[in-house]
Order: sequence, then structure tokens, then C-alpha cells
Amino acid sequence: MIVMDTLPANKEHFGELLDFGAAVIDVCRELGIEPVASGSLAVFAYTANTDLEINDLDLSCSELDFPRLGAALKEKGVEVRLTAWHVLQALRDDLKVEFDAREIWLRDLPGDYETLHIGDVRLRIIGSSALETLYQRGIEATTNSSNASDIAKNQSFHDKIEVLRKGRDTARRGIHHTSAGHVGTMPVRSQND
Repeated sequence: MIVMDTLPANKEHFGELLDFGAAVIDVCRELGIEPVASGSLAVFAYTANTDLEINDLDLSCSELDFPRLGAALKEKGVEVRLTAWHVLQALRDDLKVEFDAREIWLRDLPGDYETLHIGDVRLRIIGSSALETLYQRGIEATTNSSNASDIAKNQSFHDKIEVLRKGRDTARRGIHHTSAGHVGTMPVRSQND
């Protein structure tokens, strides 16, 4: 189990994001959907790099669950968008939780999941080697693009792989990073609740 006891650089936004994320994850659990965390949250969980900013939460679930998840979130007053790139977005003000279609985005990745305990929530998190592969796919998809957004994403993917690799090296040397701080107000939810 990975217990997150540090906070990213954007602590205030992250706290609000975690509270929103908890409400979204509660809806998932009510529907029997078990999301898997990835993206910047996973990078932070594996590295505890307090220079990182987490601006949204990246989760995944089956694309077959998108219609009922979207409907349930709308019933709770959450704005929902379905993208052309197989992602369901849950939005509230400047907070965003994205659900990647597991069948598309996590296809053929190693199933070496961990359990992440963040605040009072437990959820599955993609393994660090699978996360690196996911970012490598992003690099490949954006490498030859002249689109400014794709160029920025490509650099971000490179940066996150570098942070992951450095974080693994630090962990191998037994160096642990901790900082004081409150990590959201989410109620405890485990996979077995």
C-alpha cells in the first residue's frame, strides 16, 4: 500500500480537488465501479515530489460504464463531458476528474496495481512501470505534432517520466519524503466497503 503523506506544490487546489474527487469516487462505488488512478496523482504517489502540481485527477474505468456513471454524476449536480478521445470528464468550477476508457488507454499494460491511501480514501493505482509505459505512449502520439497543445503535452510526458525514474532511484536508496499537511477531508472507503 502507498500512503500519501505529502502534498504537491499546489496544496490548496489539491485539497479542493481531493474533496471533489472523493464525491466522484463515492458515486463510482455506489455503482460498483472501481476506478484506477493514474496521471500526475500516480506520479506524485510514487515519487512524493513536492515540486509537482496536480491540477486534475486521472482515473480509469470501463468505457461501458460511462453512460451510467455520467448520468449518476449529473444527478449529483456534477457537469459531465464526453470527449472524442474516449474520456469522461467530471467538472465542478475549476476542478476536473477524468475517466480514461480502460479498454483504450490501459490496454496491454501490466496489471501490477498498488493500493493508494490518500486522505481517507483507498483506491487502486496503476503500477509505476505501467505508468511509465502510458506516458511513453503519450510521447509517441504527440512527437510529430505541430499543435501547440500536443507539443506542451509531449514535454510534460517527458518530464513526468524523468520524475518517475528519479523517484524510483530515490526509493531504492531508501530516502523518504514527508511533509506536514492535511490531505483532504475524504471519508474512508476501501475496496471492500
